[in-house]
Formats: sequence, C-alpha cells, structure tokens
Amino acid sequence: MRESSSFFEHLGFHKYIDRDGRVILSLEVKPENITEDSTIPSGLFSSMLDTVIGSTIGETLQVPTSTVNLNMNYVDFSNNGPFSAHASITHKDGKMIVGEGTVLDGEDKVVAKGVGTFKVSARDSDQKG
Repeated sequence: MRESSSFFEHLGFHKYIDRDGRVILSLEVKPENITEDSTIPSGLFSSMLDTVIGSTIGETLQVPTSTVNLNMNYVDFSNNGPFSAHASITHKDGKMIVGEGTVLDGEDKVVAKGVGTFKVSARDSDQKG
C-alpha cells in the first residue's frame, strides 16, 4: 500500500491500515487548507473520499484502480478536525467496482459521504478494458 505521496504531504493526509484491516485516511488540517470563512473546502473531503475508496478497492483486490465517477454529499464544513475517512466495497461487476466512504470529524460525526465507481486496471499490458 502506498502510504504517502507529494500530494498527500501537501494536503496533510496520512494513510494506514487499522486493526480491523480497513484503510484509514487521516487529516490534521493545516492553516493553508482553511477557507477565508474558516471552513474546510469541499474539495478536501472529495479528495479524501476518492483516495480512501480507491485505496480500499486496491488494497482488497491488490490491483490499481482509476476513478470513473464520484458522487458526494457534504454535511458540515466546520473545522472540527482531525478528520478521518474509511470506505467499503459495495458492488463488484467485472472491471467496475463501487465503493462508499465516510469522513468523520474529531468528534466522530459524519461530515461527508461519497459513493465512487472505479475501474480496475489491467494487471499487465496484454489485458484490455
């Protein structure tokens, strides 16, 4: 599992596997991530859910994935971090996998939910689709 990247470092994401085997993405909000209204930008939660759903699928199936679609519901933009996100797979059909994820604030309240469709990448260059 890829635990970090320059993108993760820039935003402040930390990815790990919890004791139940779930991929968890955590975020300690940096001052530069806050809007002028002192709220969390919606794109931060979108990025968290895109990453944690895709990582959950990739970790479960041990294959790379690409996001096809991501639908978001935002509940609260208050800066009540730290934030954490987790996901689960809800449907598999060939190369298309659907997962859903939740972002929780520091008080374990739901702040965003998302459902994503991901395409499983071919294991080698001979496979297409």
